[in-house]
Amino acid sequence: MLIGLSALSFSYRCGLVGRDTARVVSRPLLAEDLIALAARAGLRAIELPLALIPDTSPEALAALRARLTECGLLPIIDAEVVDVPALEVAIPVAAALGATTVRALASPVLEGNRGAFAHDWSGYLDTVIARLRAVRPLAEAHGVAVAVENHQDVTAAELLRIVETVGGPAIGVTFDPVNALVVAEDPLAALAALGPHIRNIHLADYLAYPSREGWRLVRCALGEGDLNLGRLFEQIAANAPEAPCQIELASHSARHVRILTDAWWRGYPPRDVRDLLPVLREFVAPCRSYDDDWRTPWERGAPEEQVSFYEDQQFASSLAYLRMVGVLPRP
Repeated sequence: MLIGLSALSFSYRCGLVGRDTARVVSRPLLAEDLIALAARAGLRAIELPLALIPDTSPEALAALRARLTECGLLPIIDAEVVDVPALEVAIPVAAALGATTVRALASPVLEGNRGAFAHDWSGYLDTVIARLRAVRPLAEAHGVAVAVENHQDVTAAELLRIVETVGGPAIGVTFDPVNALVVAEDPLAALAALGPHIRNIHLADYLAYPSREGWRLVRCALGEGDLNLGRLFEQIAANAPEAPCQIELASHSARHVRILTDAWWRGYPPRDVRDLLPVLREFVAPCRSYDDDWRTPWERGAPEEQVSFYEDQQFASSLAYLRMVGVLPRP
């Protein structure tokens, strides 16, 4: 398994969390800092947002590509929400760096609350398909695949619709198992369904805290949460063995999945309750209480040193876990 690092594991230290506020980190990490961090850890891939590559001149990109090659890192570029002008920038940048995948999102929706974003969700997905069709020739010309993520908004069936409608090898999927839970899907079943189209995988774990409306999913180090990572690794090996897997510990804000409210379900078609049982079992199993403090250091207003340490500690613990289970070779 090819293990890499997503910059979003250090979203605070990269200056992405708290950006344009008084709480932004004092010295943000740069792309070079993350490359050095991944190389020291013995990782083999790195996912970088375009925001961390401010200089896209040919000379700067050639130098960055040389550095990635020197460190043995396969790059993946993060282009955020599917947008034709943005992808027209991201795809050539990715190709110049030697990347064959650009990760993109279908929408800005979080927490599965897509009904509040688009009254006609299916119609909105038609616009996503149209945008991807528009950039497909450019992606094919550069040998780059746009891999749309199941980012707290789309289901596996909807991703299949997007990929199969646009067609061609230049359109694929970035898969995140925790995000599957956020739209009330069994991560293992979703991974199996999407397998042939998966170009990139996010490795994440979570702790589930109950609320009166559903559950809050809180970031944690790999192996310290509620996700059955052993079964996940088996499914990856069976369904997407070639896809690079990025350690992505992600959000400092708990994701409140209000699955027990009527309003949340207005964004979804009718479902057989039996399809939801694997998700409900996953959420209920930990048996945490309503009164447990689910807040991350960021949500508690902790100072910079504590939030930075939180990220560092979770990354180090994730590396240790992956080495312990034999997924990541020891340096």
